[in-house]
Amino acid sequence: MDITIGGLTSQQSGAQSGNSVRSAQSFVPGQSDSEKTGNNGTSAFAAATSVSLSSGSANRLTTDQIVSAINESLSSTGISIGNVDPGEYTPEAVADRILARVGDLIASNADSEAEAREIFDKASEGIQKGLDDAREFLEGLGALNEEINGNITETEERLNEGLKSIEQRLTELYNSSASEEAAESITPERDEQVLQSQITQTAQASQAYAEAGTNAQRNTPRYGTNG
Repeated sequence: MDITIGGLTSQQSGAQSGNSVRSAQSFVPGQSDSEKTGNNGTSAFAAATSVSLSSGSANRLTTDQIVSAINESLSSTGISIGNVDPGEYTPEAVADRILARVGDLIASNADSEAEAREIFDKASEGIQKGLDDAREFLEGLGALNEEINGNITETEERLNEGLKSIEQRLTELYNSSASEEAAESITPERDEQVLQSQITQTAQASQAYAEAGTNAQRNTPRYGTNG
């Protein structure tokens, strides 16, 4: 099924089935892996009341939360958007890349409207859950400041706008397909029957008109002179 959804494009990266597995510890600045994890295997920063994260680190964490939630939501379908690396972790880049991958999934795996809608709905649910999870996690770290919350909100707005565009495209696509199928359901035999009926009706109307004219002519008073 070769379609473009929502004006978004991305390169197919092949089969990717793994969920995002980047550890939350990797976002905490100024610590080595050994410092981030204690001898008992628990995170060293778990007891901290707050963590200071850069805007970029928070955006990466948000991306991972969204991707993980989408893949979890899609798990029952057997497909996944895999790992998403937008290259530049800005709200625009993150939203565009995630939406493009959702579009790829629909185009590559949906052979019917029902399948397309299922993928779209599950991806939408995952996106919202991922955003909520990111906010909750960052708030728990004490890192959800005004700037970071603003970035998450901008990412959410861009994602929601993109999802609306994808949904509109699906509606247009499948409504168009339904119209084409309805047109194709009129068989040549049916076309011939309709045409024959129209010819018959026209002929009957012409005959009735001619008979009416003949009768009128017969009933017209005739004038003449007697020789």
